[in-house]
Amino acid sequence: MRETRVRKRALDEAGAREILARAGHGVLATVGADGWPYAVPLNHVLVGDALYLHCAFEGHKIENIAHEARVSYCAVASAQVLPEKLSTLYESAIVFGRASLVADEEEKRRALKLLTERFCGESAETEARFEEHLRQHGSSQVIRIAIERMTGKAHRA
Repeated sequence: MRETRVRKRALDEAGAREILARAGHGVLATVGADGWPYAVPLNHVLVGDALYLHCAFEGHKIENIAHEARVSYCAVASAQVLPEKLSTLYESAIVFGRASLVADEEEKRRALKLLTERFCGESAETEARFEEHLRQHGSSQVIRIAIERMTGKAHRA
């Protein structure tokens, strides 16, 4: 793995985790059997040394993960272009790890609930909507990325 080229912008793991926890979404990068890369934006939730994503039960990313478990995920918590300085202020984190589909129903439910709470808040109303959604639509596919390495960079004012 490469080190961050501009060391003064590098963050420690705690800084990268904070950015990942704050970022509203990120981009999952996979590689298919044909050798082509594929990157797709997704919501995420960070739990310990795992990153959870949800998606449909079939599709391009699922096929790619079946071919190659190694993935990366990039999240940007903030970005502001400074035209007068020809520069950008930003905070970003990149995860490197191995993706797998969550088969255990309890783990899947827990991850989906954490994703729901992250984006909809924790309340009795959110809990009721979550349960009703599961009753009406069933579960979603959940991807777990076992984090092997995490990096962060920031250019702040």
